[in-house]
Amino acid sequence: MAESNIPSDVLNVSLPNSITVTSIAAARIKEIEAMQKNIEEKSGTKMVFQKLPKHMRRRAMSHAVKRLPRRLREIHLNQMTKSGLAPKAKKPNRKHRRRLRNLQSDYARRQRRVKWLNTHIWHAKRFHMIEKWGFKLPKQPCDKSFRACYRATTQHCLIQDISYERCIQIDGAYEDIIQGLKNTTVGLSFGAKCFAGGKKFGELILFDCNKAVGDVQFFWNSTNNVLWLFVHPAFYKQVLDLLIGLFEMNLVENQTSYRGPKNVELKELEYELDRFRLTGPLSTAVLKNALRTVKFTDKHPDYHAWLQNYPLEILSEQNQVFQNLTNTSYLPPNLLISILVHDPRLNLPNKRTKASLTQDEKDDFDKLQQNSSLSPLWNESVRQVLKDTKLSNAAISEKRSQFLIPGTELSMDLETILPVILMWRPGKKGQLNNGYGSGWDVIVASNWSQSFFMSFVMWGARAGGLRETKSVAFEKSQTDLLYPDTKAGELEEHVVMEECVEKFFRLPPNKRTNFIKFGIVSPFLCNWKMLITEWSGENCNAFTVLRDRNLLRQIQNYFVGKAILPTLPKNCLIPIKIVPIAKGVCSKFSIICLPGTCAGNEEPLEPKCKDIFALKRKSLRLDHKNLLKKLHKRRKRANKKGNSVTPTDKEILQNYKIEMRKLWLPPPETIKSSCSKTVMGFIKHGDFSFTLGQSKGLGYVIGNSLSELQGNKVLIRSTNSRQYKWAVIDVNVE
Repeated sequence: MAESNIPSDVLNVSLPNSITVTSIAAARIKEIEAMQKNIEEKSGTKMVFQKLPKHMRRRAMSHAVKRLPRRLREIHLNQMTKSGLAPKAKKPNRKHRRRLRNLQSDYARRQRRVKWLNTHIWHAKRFHMIEKWGFKLPKQPCDKSFRACYRATTQHCLIQDISYERCIQIDGAYEDIIQGLKNTTVGLSFGAKCFAGGKKFGELILFDCNKAVGDVQFFWNSTNNVLWLFVHPAFYKQVLDLLIGLFEMNLVENQTSYRGPKNVELKELEYELDRFRLTGPLSTAVLKNALRTVKFTDKHPDYHAWLQNYPLEILSEQNQVFQNLTNTSYLPPNLLISILVHDPRLNLPNKRTKASLTQDEKDDFDKLQQNSSLSPLWNESVRQVLKDTKLSNAAISEKRSQFLIPGTELSMDLETILPVILMWRPGKKGQLNNGYGSGWDVIVASNWSQSFFMSFVMWGARAGGLRETKSVAFEKSQTDLLYPDTKAGELEEHVVMEECVEKFFRLPPNKRTNFIKFGIVSPFLCNWKMLITEWSGENCNAFTVLRDRNLLRQIQNYFVGKAILPTLPKNCLIPIKIVPIAKGVCSKFSIICLPGTCAGNEEPLEPKCKDIFALKRKSLRLDHKNLLKKLHKRRKRANKKGNSVTPTDKEILQNYKIEMRKLWLPPPETIKSSCSKTVMGFIKHGDFSFTLGQSKGLGYVIGNSLSELQGNKVLIRSTNSRQYKWAVIDVNVE
């Protein structure tokens, strides 16, 4: 039955008795060649690494060609090129990246947009870094050291790199310089007798057309009639343009020098000088341990050529006076000291050591003050020699390794003579022994800054950043580093406002403070112009901070009932200090209000305010959600039909964002009468004061509002509270 189903032609086939392999291969040679070619070329939809046996496959084969067998690497590269995906270049290993020339090129590339301090690498490993005023600056240490930094300012030593304060040099005839700068200051001028001899440095506020620019520090070289100005980077460009306009200067070829018709020359010393700030009672001990002064002899063959141009007797006297310095409590304020020291790397301690100093009786500083401005650091050629002759850290380490006993101090040879200028800063009167915030500013050649900084740190100075600068100013009751009546101060306030607004809107709606219900119309900005306009009754385009100390003291006496209120300038702000009477916290942007009819023991509560924009926000949010759903459905339909998808209109989303933000933070219509109490000012800086042991606030009040204030008690209220607190107000006379 089965055989009937088989075709007859198949049953009649006769098979050979034997088979020869060569004959079969010869008959099928074309098919075998095609199959072999197919195997070698690995053609098809799969990549080469996907066709390997499972035991040969590696996870990184798709992007690392070296994971493939050598015979398949070229085929893989061809496939990657044809698919449009270029093979990834090999990332340089760490050893290659850490080579000196590669590091320097990488650092130069990263400094194109923002500038670095010479101590940037040290700070970047230990601090939170931020971009500020065109620099990459350390903000605060990574460890929890807020209280430790405060203890350093009161008991030990705090060091900060303030080299971002740039230096301007003005060279020319003394009378021409004074004549050009005579209308830029109020009160003391650059030609005051206390500053003219170069014995002291000064701190003045520059004015441009009766409008404040900012604080500058300066001192003279009385020998060559050269003036150095240290300017904050926030208003450096404004000061530079002011000086160029005053002396009618033109730019010289080197792009950093300007020359005027009266042979007055201006030069920017941006990359030639660095400056450190040491604050605290042990700052003198740190200096004396880190800086070893040079002891001169009558004749020595190894003196530098530049050193022979200076009187060695005077330089020796300056060094000797600094060497004998033990007690700073009797030092005159703003004193300048010029000394010559050895390389600070030669006397580094084996481990970080806390410097100490024994105080002796009063010394004689007459000789020092006669020659304090004589320093080789003023000379540009000397600064260049110091840059060219500096030994590398590797050379110093090699010298140290030659000693049999580890930790042996290196010899103080005369090849490492460095000029240094010291500036004594008196602290706040009535706080601590020398005053809170007292210390030294150290000016060195820029290429030596890293060596000096490390020496100060190894001798016990604790490093701080911009946060510590604000903290020290707050404890000293310094109202502002950048005044609100300056362009730099106004710009800084708007930058802070934008940061606070962005942080506010990053929160979900149910976590945001509803300032409308609290009656706060300007929660992130001290709107001085609107508040002054409402108090003066006329439109205010400009205002000033009252800086006349006599008027400030009269206002201070007025608060305590010892004098009448003096006549104040028009549209002025009064710097004040506020301390709560009982419980209460002075927070940033808090409002200062007149007490009105409230009694001294009554703490009023702001009535609840209705949020009139709540329904609008809800309706706008629902409409926006519906719009997003429609756009999403439109995109899905377009994808199914294969049509091009119309991009979402970004303008619609941007308008929704702007409109929603206006409903959360509507622009203020009034500030003075925005709540049940009359607003007279704002607290700009508020926090817990370690010096007072309680909360403290610094801010400004409107000068016209003082006539309605009886006594020195006011009401303050935080932006996130309806509770008013009583506080004592006092004028801040800096």
